[in-house]
Amino acid sequence: MTREETGVATPDEESYSNMLDRSQWTRREYMIFTLGILFQAFAFSFESNLYYGILGYVSGYFTVSSIASILPTILQILQAALVPFYVKICDVFGRAESITLTMVFYMIGFTIQGASKSLVDLAIGQIFYGMGSTGVLSLTQVLISDTTKLIDRGIMFALWDMPGILSVFVAQVLIDPLTLPKEDEPSDKWRKGYLAMGIISLAGALALLLPLWRLQLKAKRAKNKVYTRRSLRWLLHEFDAVGALLLTAGLSLTLLPMIIAKSYEGNWKNEKILGMFCSGIVSLILLVIWEARFTSRPIMPLRIWTNRTAFGSLVICFVLAVMNSVNYMYFTLYLVVARDLTFGKALLLERGYPVVWTICQFITALLMKRFKTVRPFVWIGLFIHVLGVGLMIPARAPTASAAFVVISQSIAGGGAGIATVASTISIMGVVKKDECATVIGVQQILASIGYGVGGALAGGVWTQYLPGRLAKHITRPYDEYLAMNDPLTYIRNLDPVTKGQLVMAYGDSQKLMSIITCCICSIAFLCTLAMQHVDLLQDQGDSEDNQEANMTEEVK
Repeated sequence: MTREETGVATPDEESYSNMLDRSQWTRREYMIFTLGILFQAFAFSFESNLYYGILGYVSGYFTVSSIASILPTILQILQAALVPFYVKICDVFGRAESITLTMVFYMIGFTIQGASKSLVDLAIGQIFYGMGSTGVLSLTQVLISDTTKLIDRGIMFALWDMPGILSVFVAQVLIDPLTLPKEDEPSDKWRKGYLAMGIISLAGALALLLPLWRLQLKAKRAKNKVYTRRSLRWLLHEFDAVGALLLTAGLSLTLLPMIIAKSYEGNWKNEKILGMFCSGIVSLILLVIWEARFTSRPIMPLRIWTNRTAFGSLVICFVLAVMNSVNYMYFTLYLVVARDLTFGKALLLERGYPVVWTICQFITALLMKRFKTVRPFVWIGLFIHVLGVGLMIPARAPTASAAFVVISQSIAGGGAGIATVASTISIMGVVKKDECATVIGVQQILASIGYGVGGALAGGVWTQYLPGRLAKHITRPYDEYLAMNDPLTYIRNLDPVTKGQLVMAYGDSQKLMSIITCCICSIAFLCTLAMQHVDLLQDQGDSEDNQEANMTEEVK
């Protein structure tokens, strides 16, 4: 019988497990390893903040602001397809080997994007960047899962995010010098931003990989274990390459048309756009059939979905990703245009969300450990998040005060942080410890799909809804293409009345995005009602019979 049928690892699967064993480490080794993870977390957060901080300027530099969401969408599509691959190779070949591979792709991506001369070059660089960042994010969480108990895991996940608070302010210092125009002409100083991202990311990689390689080699020498050589065909089967290809095709062909349809003659009536979209739908249908009937190694195992606690947690992960992506894809650009801010100041205005998210996540992890419960925090977090998103609707108006903007962002971020850590620990509490890497993979896949869907929805609103609002608000002659694709340059030459009308149209589009996300959250809340209590004190290394009993009781 297979793992999917019994919930128990087969001997063949156990033979290539490379889970880290913390019990063999000294206290000093664990502290060095933890510091390496935290420094790598700072590097990852720094490059993310800097990347999104200059994205609006870079897209305007190439006069493609309206379809800027295509780059993050490409990133999320790649992440959805690659997460199971990285989870598999880290089990087969080892944690250190896998993270080293991701860092090579990471550096290549920064190099290509920094030297890009067109949107196509940026997209190619984004592919390599996505291959690297996917592995860094998912595999670091696997390392944390390997080395912490369930009751402490939420605290460690929260600690991994804490350096992000510092990185917000460090990245903000660099954004303005990299994006300020030179004598009213676009400047290419943004390229130095990719150089800074590459240097910091390399430093973070070394801080993590040096102790990790040492610990992994020490463990292999102690075990004196001989590893069986595996063929490429075997790895492709274990990875479910067919499923990954169908997933990539399905997401690409359904999401990208939402962003680029406006640039084609006839919009959604264009044969190429309709052909892409319909092909994507067919690919997704084939993916479902393939995963259900033909593969023994599904990308997202059915046994996880049939557990109602796991199901509710995964839905929360997906919905929060959609909401985050829709709300923030064009927000920085909007703040720059509507409030005459620099990109650095705009970033600070919107960063209340991730800062409070991180703080509330850490506090929630401590409270979960104190009260030995998870489920109430899921509901509390969702309620607070919906409240914050609801406040965002009026806060997105051009006339809203900066304080109102920050408050709404902070409330939404706090709720998201509470719900995220609670749902993550919930799903990890209903599987064995050696399955945590698989669960993290499933969670990352859904988050990537959610961010991709959210980016496509935001791009759809910006390219399909915004032109109509421009036509409604602006009463004087204007250039629609420049108003949407190069607002940073175009808006300087507008008279005050026309500029105000353009800003009103931008504001309407931002409000619609917040309304969409507020409606989506109700779906997540309904799916969490069936979630059950999770025992945070359980030993995830229980015998197979006990683990089977726990899972059976949870499914009832």
